[in-house]
Amino acid sequence: MYETKIAIQGGPASFHDAAARQLLSGKRIVTVNCTSFRTLCAMVQQSEVDAAVMAIENTLAGSLLPNYALLQEHGLHVVAEHWMPIDQNLLALPGQSLAGIRDVLSHPVALAQCNGFLQQHPHLQPQETPDTADSAKLICERQLQNTAAIAGKAAAELYGLEVLQERIADNLHNHTRFLLLQKNCPPVSTTADKAILTFRKPLHTATLALMLSMLQKHQVELTMLQTLPATDLRGQLVAELEANHVDQLQEAIAQVRPLVEDLQVLGLLQKAPRPAANIIQKRTAAIV
Repeated sequence: MYETKIAIQGGPASFHDAAARQLLSGKRIVTVNCTSFRTLCAMVQQSEVDAAVMAIENTLAGSLLPNYALLQEHGLHVVAEHWMPIDQNLLALPGQSLAGIRDVLSHPVALAQCNGFLQQHPHLQPQETPDTADSAKLICERQLQNTAAIAGKAAAELYGLEVLQERIADNLHNHTRFLLLQKNCPPVSTTADKAILTFRKPLHTATLALMLSMLQKHQVELTMLQTLPATDLRGQLVAELEANHVDQLQEAIAQVRPLVEDLQVLGLLQKAPRPAANIIQKRTAAIV
């Protein structure tokens, strides 16, 4: 049976690893571990892997805007998305105690998700690492005393660590949205009801207002509009659109295209079921 090579950020037992297996359920996959999202995107672009899975949004930390910029930079296509609950725990070597922990290792997003817990225990010093599960691996391999990792329970089981504190995220309804990426643009599915676009920020706010009017005319909902990090003063915007049918999306995009510059369709896909409405809100930021 053919093995599908999937690039992920992090290693075994990471949340990316779990998301890849859920997104490609039923397929035999082998994950290729990357230390950064840029490396992950480059591997897809250079055809070193079949696809990649990358986090794009968290209900607590918000959108990972630099990742949208990486998609645009590497010319990658979004073919699917998946929301996954994230259960953060404090892990350490057997025999350690919470009072004795000094350093807490984890990915910066995970640290942000557990900021309240860290503030409640000021003796804990957060240290950023490239991945949650790899933080647990580091503690295991180096037998680090007085050190803990924030990661999932799967990492504790894999690396022989104890769970000092369960479910330490500020919000127990903590979810991350992951994207399935590939190099080649797939055929547009008739079930697609979501589009992800980037385009250059219009010079005039009236242009943006006209664009919003066009979307409303085609019964397309703008669920996210934000500015990507860039040095260009005009910058790039990323937008996510949703509609009942792919034809509505395609017609709306065709109407909007002449109004903006450098419009790129990063993906036409079927939207994943969202977490409960009281957990996540639409993310339409003011463009200034």
